[in-house]
Amino acid sequence: MMLGRMMLGQAGEWWPAWDLFGDAILVGTMLAIVLPLGGVLLVLRQQMFVAAAIGQAATLGVALALACGLGSAHALTHGAGRGAALACACAAAAVTAIAALRALSVRQSTLENRSAWTFLISGSVAMLLLDGVPHGPQAVQQLFLSSLLTVAPGEVGMVAVGAALTLGAAARSRRLLLWAIDPTTAAAHGAHLVAHDVVVGALLGLWLGWAIFTAGLLFTFGATVLPVLAARAAARSLRGVLVLAPLLGGGGQWLAFVLAHRLDLPPAQVFVALQGTLAMVARLVARR
Repeated sequence: MMLGRMMLGQAGEWWPAWDLFGDAILVGTMLAIVLPLGGVLLVLRQQMFVAAAIGQAATLGVALALACGLGSAHALTHGAGRGAALACACAAAAVTAIAALRALSVRQSTLENRSAWTFLISGSVAMLLLDGVPHGPQAVQQLFLSSLLTVAPGEVGMVAVGAALTLGAAARSRRLLLWAIDPTTAAAHGAHLVAHDVVVGALLGLWLGWAIFTAGLLFTFGATVLPVLAARAAARSLRGVLVLAPLLGGGGQWLAFVLAHRLDLPPAQVFVALQGTLAMVARLVARR
């Protein structure tokens, strides 16, 4: 009996208290599984930094909501104003994502300059809008630095439903993969590029906007691209990347929470550090 209590006590030291961090663990894991699916699209298009630009646009959406009085920066993680700020973040991210995908399909060119412009302008304007708002600059800084510990309990069910629908749609759509690789060839085979750009862009923007609002820019950008880079170095096919990247993201998120709890570190930053290290090691091993 004494030995059993000691083992349970040691396990409790390693694993975060579920009543305190259970919602954050579930939401963070589901985001880490779904976001790499959008990352595969951006990696195929060689537009990884677009994810950061979309995320920063979501930050600007939050700033616009707070500047218009749709919520309080002090109560951004709860209260009536949370829904309005979240809606503005998702709307701004969705518009940016749709515009980016349409530009890629029409012009077949890179968006490096536009992504950098969007990232810098959105971040600076967000800070300027909230300069006179109580706790406004702190809210923008929180969105940038990332935190997985401010999840609302009601978000678990919504994220779970959204993740299930997204994974099911991604698994059944073969034409979507051709569109992601080569829009011109997809159009020649009957794909409607505008419809794909709008639907996928809206879905990508909604997920990135939600992730930015819940977990911050650093976690969102890292979860979108780093598991994909590691999976691309380890897998031998595109289908392998599509399967392996979400597994690396979700599994890495659980490990990050355990290490963060054990070492008293922020979980989002631990997750990004682990995924970045994994991507670097996988690439070095693939070269050998």
